[in-house]
Parts: sequence; C-alpha cells; structure tokens
Amino acid sequence: MKIRNVLLATASAALLASVASSVVAQEGARPAPAPGAPVQTYKEPAKHLLYIATPGDGGADGQSGVVVLDADHDYRFVKRIPYDLAASELPGPKISGMTSSIPANKIYVTTDGGDMIAFDLKTDKIAWTFHGEEKPVAVSRRGAAASGCCERPYTLPGGNTLLVASAYNSWWYFIDAKTGQVLDKLSTPKTPRAHNLAVTADSKTAILGTLSGPKEGTSGVAVVDLASKQVLRYIDFTDAVRPLTINSDASLVYVNVNNLDGFEIADTKTGKMIKRVELPGEMWKAKWADPNNHYFGHGLPSHGIGLTPDESEIWVTDVVNDKWQIWDNPGDGRNPVYNPSKAVSVQKGIGSSWISMTNDGKLAFVGDGSIIDVRAHKVIGVMKDEYGRPIHAAEKVLYMTFEGGKLVDTSNQFAIGDKAAVQARLESEKKSKQARAN
Repeated sequence: MKIRNVLLATASAALLASVASSVVAQEGARPAPAPGAPVQTYKEPAKHLLYIATPGDGGADGQSGVVVLDADHDYRFVKRIPYDLAASELPGPKISGMTSSIPANKIYVTTDGGDMIAFDLKTDKIAWTFHGEEKPVAVSRRGAAASGCCERPYTLPGGNTLLVASAYNSWWYFIDAKTGQVLDKLSTPKTPRAHNLAVTADSKTAILGTLSGPKEGTSGVAVVDLASKQVLRYIDFTDAVRPLTINSDASLVYVNVNNLDGFEIADTKTGKMIKRVELPGEMWKAKWADPNNHYFGHGLPSHGIGLTPDESEIWVTDVVNDKWQIWDNPGDGRNPVYNPSKAVSVQKGIGSSWISMTNDGKLAFVGDGSIIDVRAHKVIGVMKDEYGRPIHAAEKVLYMTFEGGKLVDTSNQFAIGDKAAVQARLESEKKSKQARAN
C-alpha cells in the first residue's frame, strides 16, 4: 500500500508539473527575476480606435449609431454602438456633434432630435440623456428641436464639464460630464444661433460661433472669458460664420463664411476682422456661380477648416474642386500663403465638409470619410462600415486611445493649434536659421 501511495503521489506531482508547463507555454515562458529585482508586470499595448457618429446630414448613407474602426489595423470595422431606437425610428436624427471625457470614460453625441446622449465606454450603454428645455423654445432654423438642444459640444480642459451649444438659440449650456446635470447657462444675445466653438487648452477663452451674420444684423462669434463666464467682445465677419478654428492662445480665429472658397481671420483682442483669404478666383467663382452645379452638403464652397498642431499650415476644404487646399502659415499667423503644391484631392462629388486631426498632427479625418497623412499630404484610407460601404458623412469623428479598456487620450475635433507644438516648431526654425547663418 505504501508503495502504491508513493507511486500515486509521484504521478500527481508529474501531472501538476506538466499542467504548469503547459500554462507557461501558452502565456510565453518568462525567466525568473534576479534576486532583488523589481517585479515586472505585463502592460497591455495601447489601442487606438476611431469613433464615427452617424447619421450625417439628411441621413447620409443610411447609417445609424456610432461606428468604431480599429486604427491599429487598417481601420477595419470593430462594432456599431446603437442609439436604442425602434426600427421605425431608424436611422434616427442627424448627429450634430460628438465629444468625449477622459475622467468620465464617456462619449457624448448631440442630435437634431433634441437630445444629448452619453455612452459609457466600458459598457457601450447609454449612461444618461439630456433633453434640453422643459418648455418649448423658439425655433430659428428648419429642423431644429423645440427643446433647445443641442448643437456642437466641447469638453472643457480637465474633462469634467461640457460646453454645449443650444439648438441655434442664444445660449450655451455648461453640463456635468458624469451626471448630465446642467451646471449653468451662458447667454450670447448678439450671436443668437449657437453653432460651432473652440476653447483654449488652459480653459481661459472660448470662441463661440453663430449660424448667422450681417444679413441678420448679428455678429459672427463671441469671445468669452470662461472663468467669469462673461462675453468680452463680439466679432463681425462679411457673411454667416460656419466652421472655425483658433491658434493655441486664441489670439486669432480663422473662420469659413458663406459664399467664400477660403476663410477670414480676426484678432480676438481687438475684435476686428483683419484679413479675407480667397482661393484664386479662376479656380472657383465661375463654377460656384453656375446654378446647374450641385454641391453635396452645406451649400457653400468651404465648410471645413483646421490648423496643424504646430500652426504651420491651415487646411481648408474646397468643395468646388474636391480638394483640401493648404496655406503655409508663417510668422504670427496673420499672413498665410497659398501653397497649391500641397493640395489633397479627395472623393469626387461628395463634399469634404469637416476636418479633425490627431494630437500629434500626423493624421487628418475629413468629412467625406477620407483619412489623410498630414505630412505627406496624401489620402491613405477611407472609412468603411461592416459591409465595406464607404461612410460619406463623417463630420463627427474622434480618434481615441485606450489602455486597459480606459480612455486615456482623445483627439481635438476642431483642429486647433497646440502651444507645445508651436514652441517646438519655432525653436527648430530658430536653430535652422542660426545654422544657415554660420
């Protein structure tokens, strides 16, 4: 009996050793740490995902929900996050904006149906919904919701508060990113149709745009001190303001306006427009004046503008020629120079109506669904859904980085300048100049 027990014990030990060896082989054999050495823990590599909120204008492409693509693997389809709509409600109202919060681990989409929806990024489930005003408000644009909710949202630095445009009304909401509760409201009576915005990284200044202009007797943007929540001044442009962007300290604002293939620049300290920058007239004016031409999207030649993080280039959509036109932006950013050699051709006849960039300035995502290598000035891909269909209305896009399932970094949807990147560029230019002098 003793011999039998010994044999059984020996066999059991051998089996356990075999199982342990098998587990080590699956996980990858790791050498034993040296005495006193710190214990090494495995860290999952960062994951980069592209979130696209659909549908776009007019229910473009029949898309619905938030489409997620894997940016680490050729932008292949990952999943589609639904809005929990009944079949009869699909594809749902147009998505008017999207933003995210790192501390809350959430994304937020705003809709022309009168809601802002928060999604938990761990579960992909709806965490809360904000429905705007309890009493109906004035509707100043066809299709806008009488709830007063919601146009473009923006996550303020720190990630705890959302600054959200009302649905083309004269106020803006401050909303708690975790709970969806309204914290405050900001009135901008001289810019009465809240639309697009940009905020400085230090959270001091916001530039709030209106979808109105001199024809309606209004200004184009409000310059706001966020600490006091006071409007410092308003700025007038030649026509209604559409997309906009700012340099890193918000001393300059660059805007698209109706009926212009190009952009205008204003000094936010003086409140004056300082320059109108047009694509050469022979490239667009006759085509734009032809009533037989139809242009997809927003009904103007340029609806999309952004700065590279180092502010060395200004990117502007040119729907007349199906291109993104680029201006070099030397010095103080007040005298951009058109550079036709950098123009990027995109899909024909679709209308590339928006631009956002990754924080490192390497990639741009534009409204026709094109993915662009910024430094090479070249399209490198097209956003597609699970059926391989191109997504042609991709204005609401976020490039986000996850570690261990948690959001750790998110792109700037308005392609604004970055102070550190600008400083690095200026230092590099200074050293190059000194080297040439020597």
